[in-house]
Amino acid sequence: MKIHSPVFASFLVTLSFFGHQAAHAGTPAGKVTQLSGFIMALKANGALKVLATQSVVETGDTLVSEENTYVRLDLADGRQAVLGPQTRLTIASATTLSLATGQLQVLGPAQPGTGRLSIAAGETTVDAGAASFNLFYSPDPATAIAQRAYAGASLAAATTSVRSDAGSVLPVWEKVAQGPVPQLPGGGRVPGLYVQVLDGQITLNNRGGTSNFSAGQFGYTRSNTTPPVMVPSNPAIRFTPPATFSGTAPSAGNNSSTAASNKSGAVDCEVR
Repeated sequence: MKIHSPVFASFLVTLSFFGHQAAHAGTPAGKVTQLSGFIMALKANGALKVLATQSVVETGDTLVSEENTYVRLDLADGRQAVLGPQTRLTIASATTLSLATGQLQVLGPAQPGTGRLSIAAGETTVDAGAASFNLFYSPDPATAIAQRAYAGASLAAATTSVRSDAGSVLPVWEKVAQGPVPQLPGGGRVPGLYVQVLDGQITLNNRGGTSNFSAGQFGYTRSNTTPPVMVPSNPAIRFTPPATFSGTAPSAGNNSSTAASNKSGAVDCEVR
């Protein structure tokens, strides 16, 4: 089965960005503990793996969540991470993540003796230490269009097909493959990186400058050349996992979580 879709094309872009991490791939980096919706992992070797509750994620994996999906990971160093809908996150190492687009909540603190957590969003680096926080990242549309064009050309030149031996997974994959490229919900919002600090302190650093943000504060930067600035109030961004995700920190800008049934299934298979 040949797949010519924007979603799969975005996988190729991510793989080209993080292919140099393949040498470190295969090391367990965490486990899925809660799942509502549908999420896949792009492995360092190019395989696609449909994840379920209790699935192990590894260093080098790029996780891609679909619409209305939330997934909680227990990371190897003791932190918890919750991915929101239409999010693409690469686990570069045990203490280094890369957010290509979407929503990410990280809850600390980490176990004693672990390193400081660093998250890249575009060319802005978030030095998170052991803080708890929400990130919302939507890349500049011009950049996204250029990346999509590059990925489309790469996909057109590919000669291998994407297949699945698990018949129950194939219809789901076909449906996902026809969908849009994942974007941060609320397409009218100004692109950039938004942060809400729940506990502790984080630092945003890019070519425009460096800024620190503490618990209860909101920050924003438009691009890697724009200095990160403090925002006086929540810029209408919500992070609302289902009510079944017990133990999460208060959502950004919305104190009431929308109840949703847990859709995690018993599938845990690879799509090659």
